Amino acid sequence: MKTYFLGALAAAGLLLPLGALAAEGGPGVQLYGVVDAGLAVTNTSGRGSHAGLLNGGLTDSLWGLAGAEDMGGGWRTRFQLESGFDPSSGKAADDDSLFNYAAWVGLGHDGYGELRLGRQHTVGQVYGNALEIASWKEMGMGATFKASDNYQFDNLVNYYSPVWRGFQAGVGYSFDADGQDRFRTAANNRAFSAGLKYEDGPLLAVATWDQLRLADAPAGTRGRPQAVQLGVSYDFEVLKLSLAWSRQRNGYAGLDGGDPDGLGLNLGPAAFARGGTVDAWLVGASVPVGPGAVLLQWSLAHPDWQWDNGAAARNAQVMTLGYTYGLSPRTTLYAFAGYASNYTLDNQFDPGHSHTTRFGTGISHRF
Repeated sequence: MKTYFLGALAAAGLLLPLGALAAEGGPGVQLYGVVDAGLAVTNTSGRGSHAGLLNGGLTDSLWGLAGAEDMGGGWRTRFQLESGFDPSSGKAADDDSLFNYAAWVGLGHDGYGELRLGRQHTVGQVYGNALEIASWKEMGMGATFKASDNYQFDNLVNYYSPVWRGFQAGVGYSFDADGQDRFRTAANNRAFSAGLKYEDGPLLAVATWDQLRLADAPAGTRGRPQAVQLGVSYDFEVLKLSLAWSRQRNGYAGLDGGDPDGLGLNLGPAAFARGGTVDAWLVGASVPVGPGAVLLQWSLAHPDWQWDNGAAARNAQVMTLGYTYGLSPRTTLYAFAGYASNYTLDNQFDPGHSHTTRFGTGISHRF
């Protein structure tokens, strides 16, 4: 459930060389990445405590290759290949794909926008995730705003419009979101995503919509998971504030919500996938202190369904407090504490009403 940190990555300058390469007028390739590891103690009521290494406490560990070529007349080509990994073991993250985070090539024009083809994040994930203040491992924005969590789809076509007076729009469609590789298009799980973003100096506002169309929906489910997200952030210099709301219906549109009832698709609880709704709210704040910042974030997810025993599902809450310290332009030290109610790291809604606490500290190095 780790929320992807694309916005932080761009702010750190790791994606800026794409534009720089094109501006130089010739082809080029950049190697970039992040290695993030720490120590954490996690306790879930009824299950006990676990202490050990934490992979990606602040940001995911990854490496990638990116390049661009200016073809003249405002036209450019770009590509990105990106792979996540676990520094505690050296293994690839999530699955066995070589480039599990990104593998796309794109063609763009200053006046017409950019088209990207390949495995990538959805428009909704990219725009929504930019609102995140605190991306702590499994306790970030994606813990309750699953359409902004760290997930990617295969066979995805994304189009991003040019920026006009601060506005940018994006749309995307996946012919086969999770690689089922069936011949008939309608026999695969297809995904739609759309978003609108406005950015002007310290102000950022986003609106997104995502829908997944399941080819073989589990019995009793609606087969059309979808999510709407609205949010705004503003940097007052002495304080950066972020507010967001989301409505998720019929299961998680990113197939990234766990599988507590054995539906087989990570749609989340069966009651949710069978027509349930989750309304989520998020408030985040970043306060500069010395060479770093204090990060505070709170989110609440309100479900409207009942469990099989007739009990109403309770609200899930996730609260975190942390501090990042800029040891150098590329190296950050961090420490955080998190508390979640009616929530475990495996399930966003726990009928056993468990609570989870986590204390972690670590180091993140960018190259």
